[in-house]
Amino acid sequence: MQDLIGYDEIIENSMRSVIYETLKKIEKTGLPGQHYFIVTFLTRFPGIDLPKHLVEKYPEEMTIAIQHQFRNLVVDQDQFSISLSFSGKNERMVIPYKAVTSFADPSMNFGLKFSVSYDEIEGFENGDYGESNLANNEGDKEKRGETIDLSAKVISLDAFRKNKGNNPAS
Repeated sequence: MQDLIGYDEIIENSMRSVIYETLKKIEKTGLPGQHYFIVTFLTRFPGIDLPKHLVEKYPEEMTIAIQHQFRNLVVDQDQFSISLSFSGKNERMVIPYKAVTSFADPSMNFGLKFSVSYDEIEGFENGDYGESNLANNEGDKEKRGETIDLSAKVISLDAFRKNKGNNPAS
């Protein structure tokens, strides 16, 4: 049965709102206690703004730690921007939440994992922002590019999907 409601997208958007709400809490006051965040994101995703040398060093995916030495955290509804130190130089980056493939607070043993493939990025680049884009392409899953594997997960959208490949024929 095809998901005409788009539960995958609803769940994924809800999980991404956790990132927004979490970063919004620390935007003005900083990180409380021993909290820190590990954020992995796709460096070629539309809306990403990184210094050229970082994109060259991390052409597909990059992981950052938001811990003691960050500056200028600005949390917007669709993205956040932050300055981090790389080789002693503060570098500003803008990261849309849809580019994030994982978000974790290891101090609390909390993490989120998102499924994003490079073919889905091409859909965004080609202006395909349809609400049910992923649901409508479910039948073409094998034809799409490889999905980035982030095996260190706590919560994953994949855990809510039915394994359609192993269903007995009726």
